[in-house]
Parts: sequence; C-alpha cells; structure tokens
Amino acid sequence: MATAARNFLSLPQDILMQLPDYLHTIEDLVSVGATCRSLRRAMDTALPRTILRLAASQTRTFFRPSPHYLVMATARELGEWARQSTAHEQQFGLRMREGLDGLLDLALHEARCGLTLARIRELHELRSSVMNPVTDIIDKCVGAQWYNIPDFWDGGADDAYTIQAEPSETLFHLAIYGELFGPDLDVFLDPGNLQYKDHRLLSVDSRLDYVKYGLPDFACHLSGQFDPAKTRITAPPDPRRMVCATGPYKNNEYHGPNHNLALTWTINSSRFRPHLTAMRTDVAHCADFQQNYDQGWWYDEVEFAHNESGSTGDAEYESTWRQRLWENVMVCQGLEGLQMLLPGATRRERWAEKVREWRLLIENLGREPALVKVGRQATLASPYLLGDLRVCVSGYVGGS
Repeated sequence: MATAARNFLSLPQDILMQLPDYLHTIEDLVSVGATCRSLRRAMDTALPRTILRLAASQTRTFFRPSPHYLVMATARELGEWARQSTAHEQQFGLRMREGLDGLLDLALHEARCGLTLARIRELHELRSSVMNPVTDIIDKCVGAQWYNIPDFWDGGADDAYTIQAEPSETLFHLAIYGELFGPDLDVFLDPGNLQYKDHRLLSVDSRLDYVKYGLPDFACHLSGQFDPAKTRITAPPDPRRMVCATGPYKNNEYHGPNHNLALTWTINSSRFRPHLTAMRTDVAHCADFQQNYDQGWWYDEVEFAHNESGSTGDAEYESTWRQRLWENVMVCQGLEGLQMLLPGATRRERWAEKVREWRLLIENLGREPALVKVGRQATLASPYLLGDLRVCVSGYVGGS
C-alpha cells in the first residue's frame, strides 16, 4: 500500500493538478488536500468552476439554504455574463423560469461561473458576522418574532398581515437582487462617467423575471394569471406580469412561502428602516433629503406625471424621489452591503464614505430615473427593488 502511495505521489505535478476534475464533492477536495503537501498543492490549483461544481454537489449539506446560498455567491458573476449579449440575457430569463435552481444550473454550465476556496472561507465568516444578525432583524419584521409582538392583531404591530415567511431565505433574496442588478445603479447615479459608457444594462424584464420566479409568491401567481371565464376583465395582464406554469409554479399552482410579500414588508418595516437611517445619519453624518415620508405601496399617477414632465417645481416631490432612490441604492448592494444594517466599525470604515458619495451623486441628478409602466403599475428604469416587487403582485389587489 505504501508503495502504491509513493508511486501515486511520484506522478508529475501537472497530472496531480488534474485530480480535482475527477472528484465528486467539495468534501473530497478538502479531504484529499489534507493528506499531504503534494496533494494540498494540487488541490489548491482547482479551477473556480470546478470548486463551484463540487460545492453544488453538496449544496444541501454545507451551503444552506439551497440553492439560495450558491446562487448568491455567484450572482454578481452571473449578472456580468448576462450583460455580455442579448442572447445571454434571454438565456438568463428562460432559465429563471425554473426558479433559483435554474439560475444555479445556468451558473454551473452555460455561464461557467466559479467559486474559490478563499471566497468560501470568507462567506463562512460572513455567515456569523452578517447573515445571522441580519436574518434576526428580518425575523423581527416578518418572522416568528414579528408574530410574537404582544397584541399583534390589535394594534401591537403597525403592519399586521398574514405572511408565511422564511427569514433566512428573505435575506438571500435581498442579497441576490443586489448582486445581480446593483451594479447597474452606478450608471444611473453618475451618467456622465466615461467608466460606464460601455456598460450594458440588464432590462426591466430580467428584473421582473427574477422577482416572479426567484421570489415565488401566491400573489405573483394570482396577478400573473388570466382566465376570462373567472373574471370580468376581458384583456390579459401585461405579459411582463404573467407567469408560466414552470419552476415554482409547476402545474399552474403555488403553495409555498410568500417570498415577495415578505421582502416587501421587510423593506418597509419600522423595524428594518431605522437601521439604514442610523447608517446615514449617525455613521455617515448625512442629512436625509426627506424624513418620515410615505414610501407608498402603489404607483402614484401624480408622481408619474411629475417624472414624465421633468418638473422641478414641487419641492416635496423632489426630495421624495431623491430619498427613495438613496434608500434603494443602500438596500441593493448585495451581501456585503447588508453590513450597513449592523453596528460596529466595519460598516463605518467600508460604507460611510460610499453613503456620502451616493447622496452627493443623487443631489446632483437633474431628475429621477425614468418610470417604466407595466400594466397599471410602474417601476424605474434603474434597478428599484420595491417597484419591481409591487409590479409583480399588482393584480392581487383589485383595480391595480
């Protein structure tokens, strides 16, 4: 046996470096690398796409929730792949119909995304320093801690509602949106910057595909259906709102958690927003454009008229859209951006200057990014998480 081991290790290093391609799991990679110095060097040469494949084989064991965790870990690279061409973005939309499982498969194969062992270790550290604390905040917004508020249905909670939520999944939905679409916000915030002149934006359609299928919800399903026999409405909804009977809506039904409503309630929650307010005012020492404004739930025709005309005469409207954009930018920064919700030196060192920079850029904008009408609702041409969420459940409320 010892002779066989010596013969194996006597193989040329370039042969040993191919060994990771023949392993089955990320556990195999770690175990083989722990046996001796030669094999550790060989395992260290594993390509990022090989490491992602090995991690995906054990996603339900080491990378939970699955597939949310690995989709989040590769979402920024996947977004860049989708921006490369119209064909890539169309493929992104098609695979998105399979839900997050489809996105992970796309990252593994067509997009050939990767993951390094260093990034896996970093994500493991972020699990305890960012993911778990932010999940606790979300649980206070839509989870068990929310429902445990005394007199919940009798005024104890200012936003009482029936929502079936998984706070840990809500965190990943928020992080994935930021990783995928957040980079496009830079183009809208600094339109004169030549650095972004060749930046290809992901479309509103792609964002809505992510919301409909990545954050499945019975409200999304209901608003995206059309049956003339069951409604007085004679025209089908806007195609961008409609959902296919695939992925999470297989067999044309959905019975899972309210992912869309959970994320919307979280962002609007009086237990979530103060953390971002503290970041802006206490840490970054910035004055809000407008305080205690009503973010609203539905698209406002008056604001749309202001936006279309480019009016700058309404001071309250001007500060409202700037404040809304500023807060949206803060929640669309991906996983690391969630540090802004937490106390400690890290957010001050990493994010305070960025928050001040965003405020200055928004202050210098002449007008809000254009609104894009979808049915009787609207979202922004720039990534706007609340707007995208609203559009996809708009038909759930009559007349919307």
